[in-house]
Amino acid sequence: MADKTICFCMAVTESQIRDAIKSKKLKTVEQVSEATKAGTGCGGCQEAIKQILNEMNK
Repeated sequence: MADKTICFCMAVTESQIRDAIKSKKLKTVEQVSEATKAGTGCGGCQEAIKQILNEMNK
């Protein structure tokens, strides 16, 4: 199965976001955006980023 693109503006995939959260211990959408550029275009993926963060930081 192909890696799901979360941020189409910046072409950032779910695995790139998950890897950044895990390796850099990110806690906020802003931190993920800074690390990956996801969410810095139209902002439409910020809710998806928040869901990934919530899932990984339980």
